[in-house]
Amino acid sequence: MNHTPRLLRSACATAAALAALTASFTLHAATTAESGYVGEYRGGSVDTIAQLALLADNTFCFALTGGALDMVMAGRWKSEGSGVRLQQVRQDQTLFPAYARKVAALGAMVEFDFHGHTLSSARAPVFAVSADDKAPAALRPLFGQGNSNWSENYPLPPLPAESVRYFYLGDVVEEAPGKPAVVKVVQYRLDGANSVRVGFDPLQAMPLMNQRAELQGDMLFLSGSRLGKRRALDPEVVQTVRTGCIAPALNPGAPRPALKQGETQPLQPLRTFTVSPSTIQGTPFFEAKSN
Repeated sequence: MNHTPRLLRSACATAAALAALTASFTLHAATTAESGYVGEYRGGSVDTIAQLALLADNTFCFALTGGALDMVMAGRWKSEGSGVRLQQVRQDQTLFPAYARKVAALGAMVEFDFHGHTLSSARAPVFAVSADDKAPAALRPLFGQGNSNWSENYPLPPLPAESVRYFYLGDVVEEAPGKPAVVKVVQYRLDGANSVRVGFDPLQAMPLMNQRAELQGDMLFLSGSRLGKRRALDPEVVQTVRTGCIAPALNPGAPRPALKQGETQPLQPLRTFTVSPSTIQGTPFFEAKSN
């Protein structure tokens, strides 16, 4: 029988598909005071399920799913007063993963296909193209405001290749509490490819997890909220979270996972910059449609 929790298994499989990371990582054993926290915790509500694994080398994996939300986080934990502090570590990746390929049938035209399910997690996604490296003066909304029902694919009509040497994707973000919102824009260049699939990574738009946890008896409270009772770590759980969640997030220079048949490497952004929300102009490219 497979005893590995389904949520952690699926979450770690997702995390293992991320690119190589840059954060430094040093293993060390938990102190005597910390060792009482080593274990697995499961909790949630009617709408959400959460699982946390605190390993003896002071690393952790946290998985959360609920409705359309499905995320996994990894990092380090350490003693803090009568509890412990969990601090997430992640690679600085693009908000908008873009995958490009060459389609002979398109000839000198370029097609864009937007992944509605992930892009629905963006606050206000915008898009633009240009023939040169100069950033466009305006960014057009991808979707209408207030829509929450998204289909899988949103293709644009093919565009002439000479007008689409560069393309731009952005979202409205708050870079720091109390500061005005800005549009964070990612610039890409097409080098020979003419078919582009675009998505959104909602985890990159979220603040890093930095929470305090405390045991009261055998019940763990995370930022004051009850999570679950401490359970001994199953060896299979330890192996799963180390290889699929923690190692990809903390090991510098970890190799990229092997591509499956039919998969392509994501495009690498040329640069990321911010502009004023006033740059968002025009009518949406798409209105929401039912699945």
